[in-house]
Amino acid sequence: MKQWTDIIKEVFPVAYILDSAFEYPIGDDGWRFTRESEEIYRAGTLDTWFDYDYDWGKGHMFVNLQDMVTGDELIKLNRFFKGLNYPLKYITVLCWPLNIEKTLPKDSFNVINFSSHQYETWCDYKSAEDVLREEFAHTKKTFEYNFVCPQRIYKPHRAALHSVIGKYPHGNTSLQSKGIELRYPSLSFQDYDNTYDNLSNLLAMKQNYNTALFSIVSESQYREKYGIITEKTFNSIVAGMPFLLCSHRFGLQDINEYGFQTYPHFFDEHYDSIDNQVRIKFMLELNKRLVANRLTAVEMQTFYEELSPTIEYNRDYFFDQFGDQLISNLRRDLLNIWNG
Repeated sequence: MKQWTDIIKEVFPVAYILDSAFEYPIGDDGWRFTRESEEIYRAGTLDTWFDYDYDWGKGHMFVNLQDMVTGDELIKLNRFFKGLNYPLKYITVLCWPLNIEKTLPKDSFNVINFSSHQYETWCDYKSAEDVLREEFAHTKKTFEYNFVCPQRIYKPHRAALHSVIGKYPHGNTSLQSKGIELRYPSLSFQDYDNTYDNLSNLLAMKQNYNTALFSIVSESQYREKYGIITEKTFNSIVAGMPFLLCSHRFGLQDINEYGFQTYPHFFDEHYDSIDNQVRIKFMLELNKRLVANRLTAVEMQTFYEELSPTIEYNRDYFFDQFGDQLISNLRRDLLNIWNG
């Protein structure tokens, strides 16, 4: 499996790659430039590099942005570069949210929809494919709960979701930063913070996934126009779970664009297009028969068998094609910029 930086170097042999441009962790007011980024930009370190490569015609800077970038932050970054008088056609920003480049004016830097975090997570999962397929095999399912909904960090949309589904005894729900844990073991809030290892976290949660029919995925973003699909959704896919998606508007559509299938023949997915104010409410009400009413183990087994073709398609696509597709799309977009 190739590093994403190697793909850039294959297309742009002389490239300056800044990874990452923002400072972790994200603050309440969004991302901040790293001190390194500020110094590199303002000290003129790149001036000599740009001058050197203008004659060659293919010199380029790539700025890798972190996950929850908003359109406003992207516009701010564009203004920042314009203020330093760097030629924007020689700058490409890699960012996660699909279609977020629509927020930018025409005279802006290039944008490629690519998440290094998403790709690196896939690489980790792919390296453990045999273990993951074994731990989440259909023979491990026991169907104790209708659903599982792991939630780690408090966010308004997660609190709203938990206020409804947290009261159902036939559901298995957490909100770890508020001290609410899943029924079976998982990494503690602090353990995850210390390791930030999504693979270990998924394996630690295996009993919670294996004892439920479907998952309610509480994604990282909700109100943003251009949100992200993270390991939270991929965990459900790898674990063999049909899923409802509590995410940004048209999140299910984004999953389809990645090449995965959703479950419109099982869930009512019309909630995906509904306004932020009521989308969670409609997601739960449209699927009340599955969320609010306890299903028997026999019913869940029957549903699971009916859904198995889609479950297996998604899992196979994830392991066999998804990572390669991410890299293929990255290479295609790089070549389009090179040839432009």
